[in-house]
Amino acid sequence: MQSRNEMIAHLKDQLQETRAKTTMERKYIEKECQVQKVMKNKKCNMTEAELQAELENLQMQMEEETKVNKETEMWVKKHHDQLQEKVEYWMDKYEKEVDQKSEELSTLKGTKANILLKLQELTLKFQEYDEVVTEDRAQKERAQKAAEKAQLEIKSATKIQAWWKGVMVRKGLGPYAKKKGKKGKGK
Repeated sequence: MQSRNEMIAHLKDQLQETRAKTTMERKYIEKECQVQKVMKNKKCNMTEAELQAELENLQMQMEEETKVNKETEMWVKKHHDQLQEKVEYWMDKYEKEVDQKSEELSTLKGTKANILLKLQELTLKFQEYDEVVTEDRAQKERAQKAAEKAQLEIKSATKIQAWWKGVMVRKGLGPYAKKKGKKGKGK
């Protein structure tokens, strides 16, 4: 029995040691778990803080981008409206100028037609006058030739007459004959 009591005492000691060891291990594990939990909480808190900071940063960037986008959109709309006004202005100007140039072209075509008619009339008159002038020149030329011929004939006739008169005077013929004596009047 004593050995049994010793054994029981030994087992009780071992049990107590095991309980103490288990209690210490349990406390150690609890502390370790608590430390891990605290570390994980700190890590989560830090991650959460980083994510929160990143979220705030992204929200600020998004707000800035939204603001810039709205400003850009307003500028583009304003610029588009200005360009639209310019397009309308240039289209109106184009239409007015086309109408004006069409009227000028019509006027010029009418003027051209009138000028062509006048040109044809003047061409016909010129041809008539040219024919008259040509005919007049030909007539004057014929008259001049006739006058020259008449003058030449007169000159030639005068020369012939002078020659003939000279012949008659030298030969003493006709009224230029030498008178043979004078018949007197009563002797």
